[in-house]
Amino acid sequence: MAEDLAQLKFVRSADVYKSGVLAGHLERTERGSVVFSYAPGYAASGASPVASSLPFTHDPVEAPNGGLPAFFAGLLPEGHRLTVLKDAVKTSLADELSLLLAVGADVPGDVQIVPSGQPPLEPAPLADTSRPEDLDFAAFADAVDLHGLPGVQSKASASMLTTPLALAGRRYLLKLDPPLHRHLVANEAAHLTSAKALKIPVAAHSVVHDRHSLPGLLVERFDRIQDNDDGDVLRLPLEDAAQVMNLPPASKYAVSSEDVVLALAGLCKARPVAVRNLYLQFVFAWLTGNGDLHAKNLSVLARPHSGWVVAPMYDIPCTLLYGDETMALTVNGRVKALKAKHWQEFAAAIGLPQRAAAAANTLALAAASAIHLEELPFTGSPLTRTLRELQFRRAELMP
Repeated sequence: MAEDLAQLKFVRSADVYKSGVLAGHLERTERGSVVFSYAPGYAASGASPVASSLPFTHDPVEAPNGGLPAFFAGLLPEGHRLTVLKDAVKTSLADELSLLLAVGADVPGDVQIVPSGQPPLEPAPLADTSRPEDLDFAAFADAVDLHGLPGVQSKASASMLTTPLALAGRRYLLKLDPPLHRHLVANEAAHLTSAKALKIPVAAHSVVHDRHSLPGLLVERFDRIQDNDDGDVLRLPLEDAAQVMNLPPASKYAVSSEDVVLALAGLCKARPVAVRNLYLQFVFAWLTGNGDLHAKNLSVLARPHSGWVVAPMYDIPCTLLYGDETMALTVNGRVKALKAKHWQEFAAAIGLPQRAAAAANTLALAAASAIHLEELPFTGSPLTRTLRELQFRRAELMP
């Protein structure tokens, strides 16, 4: 496999598939740039554009210096998993096309990218078993992963190691505790469970253990569903806020919460429902100490024969426990010391009526208060500091 991956640096052209149909091409130019263009006849076929930021046009989209157009760059893993992939391909992080070709047969959403002329065949998962207790989770940490699943970033959940797992014909992510952020599996599991009380979609999950009793968070992929007619797994369109806003992953902190809400809700058929959903996610993040809600941790999803909706919540641990005291994105221009008036102004800026915002605050407070951090394996000053800060935040939004 290593030799095959190293050859990707010499691939000049890639095919881009949308829902299994050849939709376009990525080409390296003599100038060192990468160009995306639609395949002849694809636009006239009545199919959907590859991405919201890549509308049908006669003009190719060019990215300089070996980079990719923002939508495609957003399909790459991040952090540790990207470094492992870069070393396996024997290239640099700037050579994004080669990195994408290594994982492009299975990336978030319904798009696949493969070397020209090759069929878009999904690679086998790193583990395929109905018995996680027979596995050794630690063996996955440094494995070369040919699935381009959402990666990690520099805050707490950024360190979380993620690998694909197929259980009973379904598709999952298996998240493991990273060395520098202990008990992150238990942390995120508690918050995903509590978030169900918000009455908006939340990623289905469970905690499993390997043969060494190492915990893992098994999260079902919501961009994959089973086709009831033939049993095949269907890929669903999925775009995070950075992709929708045509921003590279490096800019995921460089936007405001208001911009993210308006961009994602603007795609959704039921815009008021989407605005309320996204407001709930931001206020819940504040009330639970999640400083990880950046532009790649909020997405929209499209199911067959329906429009865009806000995707289920994911990646929502309490990062206060690891010393992260700010929001990832500004809310009303601030990332800390938010008061009730700032949330009122945030609601007004995104078009959420004040009565609806107040009701959302009450709902988020109840969900956040149901989390008992003292029951998780945290002790000492990190726990004490977190509980004190969360008490201040929740008191500010009490009716």
